[in-house]
Amino acid sequence: MDTDFSISEEADTDWAKHAICGGLTEVFFGPAAERPERRVERERLAMSHCMVCPVMLPCRRNARLNHEHGFWGGENDEERAAAGYAPRSPSRRSVIAARDLAFKEGRGVVYAEEPDPWVEAS
Repeated sequence: MDTDFSISEEADTDWAKHAICGGLTEVFFGPAAERPERRVERERLAMSHCMVCPVMLPCRRNARLNHEHGFWGGENDEERAAAGYAPRSPSRRSVIAARDLAFKEGRGVVYAEEPDPWVEAS
């Protein structure tokens, strides 16, 4: 698992003060074990906010460069993974499949897994 949680040097965060999503965390980040139908509905609402946000593109770039989870800049986890910017720890099979396809096609980054501390090295 990737444990480097530093912000990309290429990321610019000045855009955040102009974002219209402040206070809407539950719209952009779903709960654990969210039902697929509910996720589609929630992401449709999130997209409606992103489409009128003046900083949608810098937000998307930040999420891609930092491999964020959630809905950022009009993109969900699967869409970022398909573009080669999967979240550090993808949690849904659809995100993992998109990440693997992007990597296979030469667009993605795959993070090295850390060894399991409970398994003896051979």
